[in-house]
Amino acid sequence: MRFVFRMTVRELRASWRRLVFFFICVAVGVAAIVSLRSIIQSLRIGLVREARSTIAADVLVQSNRPWTPEATAPIEARLAAAPVLGRSASIETATMVRAEHGAEVARMVELRGVDAAFPFYGTIILEGGAPYSHALLERGGALVRPELLTQLSVGVGDRIVIGQRVFTIRGVIDQEPGRRVGGFSLGSRVLVDLGDLQAAGLLSFGSRATYQMLLKVRDDGVEPLTRDIRRMFRDRSISARSYKSTEDQIGENLQRAENFLSLVGFVIVVLGGIGVWSVTRVFVRQKMRSVAILKCLGASTAAVLATYVLQVALLALAGSLIGVLLAAAGMHSIPASLAESFGGIPYGLTASAIGQGLAVGLLVSMLFALVPLLEVRRVKPLLLIRGADLAAAARRPSPDGSTWRSRLARLDWLQIGTATMVGAALIGVASWQAGSWQAGAAVSLGFAAVSALLYAAAFALIRLVMPLAAAPWFPLRHAVISLRRPGNQTRVILLAVGLGSFFVLGVRALQNNLISEVSAGAERGGADMFMIDIQRDQVDGVRTLVQERLGAGGDPVRLVPVLRARVTAVGGREIGALPQRRGGGGSLSREYTITYRDHLEANETIAGGRFWGADAGAGRPAEVSIEESIHDRFDINIGDEMRFDVLGRGITARVTSIRRVEWSDSRAGGFMFVFRPDALADAPHTFVAFVKGPQDGAARARLQYDLVSRFPNVTTIDGREILGRIQKVLDNAVLGISIVGGVALLSGVLILIGAVAMTKFQRVYEAAILRTLGAGTRLLTATLAIEYAALGLLAGIIGAAGALGLSWGVARYVLDIAWHPAPGLLSAGALLTMVLVTAVGVLASAEVLRKKPLATLRAE
Repeated sequence: MRFVFRMTVRELRASWRRLVFFFICVAVGVAAIVSLRSIIQSLRIGLVREARSTIAADVLVQSNRPWTPEATAPIEARLAAAPVLGRSASIETATMVRAEHGAEVARMVELRGVDAAFPFYGTIILEGGAPYSHALLERGGALVRPELLTQLSVGVGDRIVIGQRVFTIRGVIDQEPGRRVGGFSLGSRVLVDLGDLQAAGLLSFGSRATYQMLLKVRDDGVEPLTRDIRRMFRDRSISARSYKSTEDQIGENLQRAENFLSLVGFVIVVLGGIGVWSVTRVFVRQKMRSVAILKCLGASTAAVLATYVLQVALLALAGSLIGVLLAAAGMHSIPASLAESFGGIPYGLTASAIGQGLAVGLLVSMLFALVPLLEVRRVKPLLLIRGADLAAAARRPSPDGSTWRSRLARLDWLQIGTATMVGAALIGVASWQAGSWQAGAAVSLGFAAVSALLYAAAFALIRLVMPLAAAPWFPLRHAVISLRRPGNQTRVILLAVGLGSFFVLGVRALQNNLISEVSAGAERGGADMFMIDIQRDQVDGVRTLVQERLGAGGDPVRLVPVLRARVTAVGGREIGALPQRRGGGGSLSREYTITYRDHLEANETIAGGRFWGADAGAGRPAEVSIEESIHDRFDINIGDEMRFDVLGRGITARVTSIRRVEWSDSRAGGFMFVFRPDALADAPHTFVAFVKGPQDGAARARLQYDLVSRFPNVTTIDGREILGRIQKVLDNAVLGISIVGGVALLSGVLILIGAVAMTKFQRVYEAAILRTLGAGTRLLTATLAIEYAALGLLAGIIGAAGALGLSWGVARYVLDIAWHPAPGLLSAGALLTMVLVTAVGVLASAEVLRKKPLATLRAE
């Protein structure tokens, strides 16, 4: 071991210039891993915090019936075994509110009673900057939304009547966590103390209310607890959801963003490994003569191999430490405004990210360097005495025999076994870094397929350019000969650059697809004000008034008929007897908002059956179209008869179509059940209006005041706060995806530059010979440019084709988003790869082209 350590120190001192690119590849790769992991963890803190604020808890358990010992007993038993850190109770109900004195108008509101523990996440923000505390709600206090002040002509300090109690308005809600983000709101929000709500006489038998249990749970217990409660109450009116739920679009987008961030972390690992493999391979070939000398002097193969393995380990460790310092400098340079856009989340290097970066940098460096290092075993001392090409001789098989048995016997099974072990280890690292077996498997398969394609392309390129070896132009002829020459870097550059462009372009294409998907809902959803309880004879008046206030440039006002209904039976079977294929979607017995129309909306497509058209005549049996999830969860199919209770009136309708609703497009709302118009046209119902309100706060208030003045029964809901919160989450996800994608692109380019630049050491002796024979710098430069351009273009084309397949597979099967091929991006990427490889190859060889040949020939 003393010999190994002494030789390692001497080798490092003598070869540090040639190993600088190895050092750079490791440092850049580790810096990217550490900074990415730190950014990912910071982003997740911000995204999770915003997601938690949408329900004000980690887990929300709710029922449309009062809690009974029969229902709470299994819940309490499960909670006793769960890592629950806090509990809060809440009740929501729709009720009427009026001013205590001097007002004849009563308004429907969404009343919520909360206890002192509410909310666990998020902050209730009041207008004027007043701090919130539960003391504001105690002893008959109430917090209201600003639109209610306009509708009732009251202000802070005035008293309102809710049920059998009188409440004093003590503040105006500007932002509120835990507000429902899906479905139709029944009125403006009012917050009161939970005990006061229970004493107001609103929760008598038959009243409509939602009883909620909000839980603060340790991270590792959120999903198991949610899943278990759903399973226990699958066929009952009790549901559970977590902030991680993917039942709505915001949850899906957050999960996709996290999957993408993890995938990029794995890509950085592979890019760094490619650079390390390329540099190690060149370094080992340069050291063949030194290895032969050491063996002539009596050094064993094990001692020589241990020397270079230790050298690689020390370089990898040092490069990893420098990478951590680079990551720290990069994180320190993040502007404060960027952190503020994420709500002021703390950012910086984390201990787990540093540990992971050091471990992955050392592990990947050793794995990628191990296979090339095994070539030193085949270096024979006799070859040095004969003056043979050691690098070629180390790879050349013995000439004895040419049968398949002799070829099989000549295979290096140790190197094959080591390569297999390295591949298995890299798959493990892939799964660790990607955080998903699906993502790791998809990228690993793509890695293997593109590697095989690039290796085959190298053989094809060599054969295709053979006729050009007789070209009259010397640079072209010599470039072709150089591509064909044994031991040249053709396969190395194709593999390194092709795989690098494959990953970088694949990540970039995925980034574009993911940003398009995340941004789609915010771009398409325009309405932020909703008018409810519009009567039939008020439809034209409301539409005219709102359109006048919005002006000629305002969006058209959409009015949709709505009714409330419950499903009572399907195919003659009562609700309790129906099977449910997949849990987590709630009970079929809950109350639904339904509508009728003679057309599909822009966010709907038919997944099965046939939708009636505008010519559907009266007198036919009632027909209903169901949303796809109803079909999946409850096994309801085309042709089944469903019985509904619509405002106490029984209606039987046959299922004639199944609709797939794109919930991210919220312009037309979303309905689980849509009826043919004549089935519900005579039933009592109201209309809901979707409006893109004025941006100015005063103009929005005037619009609400005018509506209250002319149509006292119409309730206006200002949804800008809720939609703004959702928009903030989506914007942060887009920003995070863009930042991480940019880091991956920059890191990949730097690593590929190092891998290509390293090939200059192979050209020192060749350039010296050509210079001695009279070749000028311009001639050698043209030769290099042609050779590198051909390799870069081929690698770019294959990498872009692989990126196309990678983005399709990951988008469709891992992220579950719409896939867009982005041919312009991939074509530009292939051309830029050619330009980058050509420029880097020529510039990196500038020193070789200018160097005097005499010194090189003497050294050789």
